[in-house]
Amino acid sequence: MRKIFITRQIPVARELLAAHFDVEENPHDQVLPREELKRIARDFDGILSTIPDRLDKEVLESAQRLKVISNYAAGLDNVDQMVAKERKIAVYNVPDATTQSTADMTFAILLSLIRKVAEAEAYVKKGLWKTWEPNLFLGEELCDKYFGIIGFGKIGKAVAERALGFGLKVLVFARSKIELSHPRMHQVELDELYKKSHYISLHVPLTNETKGLINWSSMKKMEQKPVIINMARGAVVSTDDLVRALKEGIVRGAALDVTDPEPISSSHPLCHLKNCLIVPHIGSATVECRTLLARRAAENLIRYFHDQP
Repeated sequence: MRKIFITRQIPVARELLAAHFDVEENPHDQVLPREELKRIARDFDGILSTIPDRLDKEVLESAQRLKVISNYAAGLDNVDQMVAKERKIAVYNVPDATTQSTADMTFAILLSLIRKVAEAEAYVKKGLWKTWEPNLFLGEELCDKYFGIIGFGKIGKAVAERALGFGLKVLVFARSKIELSHPRMHQVELDELYKKSHYISLHVPLTNETKGLINWSSMKKMEQKPVIINMARGAVVSTDDLVRALKEGIVRGAALDVTDPEPISSSHPLCHLKNCLIVPHIGSATVECRTLLARRAAENLIRYFHDQP
């Protein structure tokens, strides 16, 4: 019987796969060490992997039985796809399952930052709330401002729908021509998006082209001193440049679901800036999304070995 290894404890997947394969699962629900990943690549026919699993050249060159990798994620930047192709290892992701949860989280972290939600909650819990005050935790409104979206796949489109609901004017950068039917949505070049946007939301995959896309040079073009929202991958933003820009007021804030490095140390300068909000890569962390991810990642493996269309 084919052997499948699941690298983390995730919902649904084991039950679905056990009906077809001999299944083992990481019993500790922690990131596996590299030597263990090499052993799995050597001894198993399929892997259901997660974002922290670095299935790079070194690991994949250990593969002997391995035929297929199904990544429990929309992205594939943790898998060396060139080496996988050379070794005839099929690689799958789950591109659609994270759309709604990630789009929701885009505005959850933006609003938390600009309306100072965490600071206000701490204020109450410390017993400091004595009366209503006219200037307490003043934030900013979204309506009628420019919201720039870089990357217009399914998540970018879902974010745009939400942005319109908040009364924002949406600027979109995408490499190919897109049809936009709403009068408050416009496709623009990057420099125009940088110049006009009060908020810039990142929804691109991590590639050689997008790595470090948001850097000191691009941030200097941002005339509105925007809030940068990163729901993509940490390395799309140059971390050192972001720290400097936040300190010098080149951008007025950052709301980050992902960081570079990831995880980020609590001693990192970003964690000590009041105008930076960081959450631990939880954009897809809803029961609905994580269950759908697991189901579809498992189905990728079942289809591969059963040669279904």
